[in-house]
Amino acid sequence: MNNEVSWILTAHLATAEPKVFEGLMVEMVKAVQQMQGDATAYVWYLSEDGQSCEIFTSFKDSNSAMLHLTWFSNTYAKQFMDTLHPTGMTVYGKPTQELRNALASLSPRYVQTVGGFAR
Repeated sequence: MNNEVSWILTAHLATAEPKVFEGLMVEMVKAVQQMQGDATAYVWYLSEDGQSCEIFTSFKDSNSAMLHLTWFSNTYAKQFMDTLHPTGMTVYGKPTQELRNALASLSPRYVQTVGGFAR
């Protein structure tokens, strides 16, 4: 297929204040949309009970994903971890070893594309 790399990060909300979660989400979505042109998707989902979140993120390649992780680490990591506790991650595509190393602390599950298409 191509070099696209995507992931879904699952997390429990660490705050009982919906406005804290919403503020972080709005700020991060806006920043990624404006500053990271190689991010092809960045979508946050909230469970009906408001207790858990899934974030779908897709990049044109592993290098773009690494740039996102560096930006995240330097800008939002503390605020994110104060608001959300990651519980799992699934990575799609063929990430480079460098990207795998960068994500290792999240113990992701890796799956490779074997067929299909996206429009």
